[in-house]
Amino acid sequence: MTRLLVSVLLFMAIMMPHSALAKEEAAPIMLVVKSSSDAVHQTELEIRSSLVNRALQNIKPIQKVQEIPFSTRSILVDQGYRVQAFSIDERGYLYDPSTMTKYQFEKEEIWKKLSTFFNGLEEKHFGELMEWEEVDKLIPRYTSFTILDLETGLSFRGQRRAGANHADVQPLTLEDTKIMKEIYGGKWSWARRAILIQHDGREIAASMHGMPHGGGALANGFPGHFCIHFAGSVTHKTKNLDLSHQVMIHKAAGLVVPFVKQQTPENIVHLLATAYNHNDSDLAKLIHIPKTDIRTEELKQIEIMRITKEHTPSLDNLLYREIPFTYRLSERGKKERELTTTFRLQRESPLSEWRMIRTAIN
Repeated sequence: MTRLLVSVLLFMAIMMPHSALAKEEAAPIMLVVKSSSDAVHQTELEIRSSLVNRALQNIKPIQKVQEIPFSTRSILVDQGYRVQAFSIDERGYLYDPSTMTKYQFEKEEIWKKLSTFFNGLEEKHFGELMEWEEVDKLIPRYTSFTILDLETGLSFRGQRRAGANHADVQPLTLEDTKIMKEIYGGKWSWARRAILIQHDGREIAASMHGMPHGGGALANGFPGHFCIHFAGSVTHKTKNLDLSHQVMIHKAAGLVVPFVKQQTPENIVHLLATAYNHNDSDLAKLIHIPKTDIRTEELKQIEIMRITKEHTPSLDNLLYREIPFTYRLSERGKKERELTTTFRLQRESPLSEWRMIRTAIN
């Protein structure tokens, strides 16, 4: 779907419901798409539809839930005295975080109508998943482009200076370096971030880290360069995929859920380290079995989890696996330690995704 067609659909979504206002004034409903639960940057569409309003008033409670599933979609309903917020999953179930209740629409056509709007919003908000071989040709060396951070909505200009297996990039100017540092909270970091590369009318899903290293040639106050990875790009030294970059790339494409679901048990443990290192509660929720997810205070307490050795599984079958890992762990106010822990993972069927059973790592 082209972005022009998406714009037309969103315009129609705004205009069409107003035809009913001659008979009944509908309260505004805001559809929201964003990359994570903590993201400030979001794409919105306001609709006014008496039909949807009535459907939301008549949603049927199904059950209480232990956790709200991760979703990039939400609905905000202006009720005059307050705004009611619902998270909505890919099957059209609604979740009220204030009561931890799961709901569904009485009529499926309401969800189909809203789903069309959400698909358009996601097309506008996220980037396209483009393989490195194609990106390498689209942004050759010395090409300048805009980098949009999907969490903050801040953007700056950068230039590819080098890199054969991924892009080695520098901010263009002093102001661009200032904005990049603001994105990282005023402190340079190796943490990966989901970004969009905006160039020549394209918006490409990518991942960057924020640590100056190596050489730099621009008068920008940035002591070196930083790396930007794309789908299928690898590190320069090991020539391997960097899983933490790849999960952020898929997050930037709006595809983090299917990406996590296809991972091996070993990679799920590596993604646990990514969740700790990035204080990423959404990722932690995706890789854990419900009711066993990482607590928020744990994410904040652990600064670095660096896996150093992957051992042979101690138990291995189609539905259950136990794998020992050795890793370095840094916690706030404590010295770094080396630990070995056996991680337990299971899945419901040979075709379903692997998820982790809660494991104490410290």
